[in-house]
Amino acid sequence: MRISILLIFLSVYGVLQAQPSEAEIKKQITNEGTKSVKFTKTTGTRQWNSDIGNWEWVRGVEIIRKSDYPGIDLVVLGDVVYQYTGAGKYSYWKFRTISNQYLGIPNPTAAEIKNLLSKDWPKFYGYYFHKIIKEYSEPDLANDPKWFWHTPNSVEFKMKLKFDHIISYTEVETVEAIWNVRLYRDDPKGEWKNFIANRSQEASDSKISGVQKYTAEQVRDLEKQTLAFTLSEQKAKKDADALAKSVTVPAFTNPEEMVRFIHNILRNGTANQFRAVMLQVLAPGFFIEGSKVQLQPVQEQNLANVITAAYNNKATYKIMYCEKPPLQVENWGNSATRKTIRITGAVNNCNSYFIVDRMAVGYVEGVAQTKLVIIEYGIYVRQDQDAINFVNSFSDRKKLCPND
Repeated sequence: MRISILLIFLSVYGVLQAQPSEAEIKKQITNEGTKSVKFTKTTGTRQWNSDIGNWEWVRGVEIIRKSDYPGIDLVVLGDVVYQYTGAGKYSYWKFRTISNQYLGIPNPTAAEIKNLLSKDWPKFYGYYFHKIIKEYSEPDLANDPKWFWHTPNSVEFKMKLKFDHIISYTEVETVEAIWNVRLYRDDPKGEWKNFIANRSQEASDSKISGVQKYTAEQVRDLEKQTLAFTLSEQKAKKDADALAKSVTVPAFTNPEEMVRFIHNILRNGTANQFRAVMLQVLAPGFFIEGSKVQLQPVQEQNLANVITAAYNNKATYKIMYCEKPPLQVENWGNSATRKTIRITGAVNNCNSYFIVDRMAVGYVEGVAQTKLVIIEYGIYVRQDQDAINFVNSFSDRKKLCPND
């Protein structure tokens, strides 16, 4: 029994003796650019490598070495790997890199980060852009940002957010969460150009502080407070206010006056002026619910198509319509205010129309306020060559448009 124990002891002792010393390991992985080598654990690990069918001995290290960039060091985490060669001996095989990180690069400032992220908030928030209804503060660096420089042109870090977001048809959750952010640039001395961001999926990076119950109707109203709606509304209002400065829209007394005004803008105004007018005279149903400046997507596209046809195509509205065209006015049944007004073009099969009515647009001291609005419209400009040739065949435009 004593012999058996002794043999086992000697065998283990032989293996331990054959394991490379720290000095030998450092010698294998040290080169001209190496500044320091630190072992990540007090000892190594003997493990089976099934790919090559042999035992190996692994020791984790952290190496700091010079990088290709002056004044910037590279931190390399990895394993020094030795292969078993028999008779209780190991031979150096390779260094297995786990990660690289650069040191000595100034981290981006909070102002630089905000400047880049603010260029594309939808990209930063992702899915939550359409769900967050309240932020308790702007996105900020996490208490421990965990800066990680992948390259001198790319750094990763963590940001913290606290917000309320819609999680169901009847629930709103308050949560503190961590966002993983990575910035990119083209040159170590250049500006940050791009980024990726996503909410951390680590359970420890989320802290739910409450869930509020609402009715389905209340949640639908809250959807008009999401970041997506709010920022879109702010931009649309800013754009609309800027456009409104380009043209003054009067308070129309009748539908004919409105249509003649729009007709004049189509002929002699600009695309921006036309858009400014339409945003002020279209009925509420053209807009996203809760907004007076954001058109519904289909209406936005329709308006864009009209602008292209009227101002930016082969033939423009001005070419295809006379300055003083005949108007056909049609009353709607018993309605004293609703009218369809058709504008006859200078060529056949080129007519536009507007349906105008007086509608309630709000209340003042309990009294309904009304104004004339467009509830439907269609603007057509022929683009075929025959129509263009016909219009251009007149030596005098007055022959085509005698009332002008």
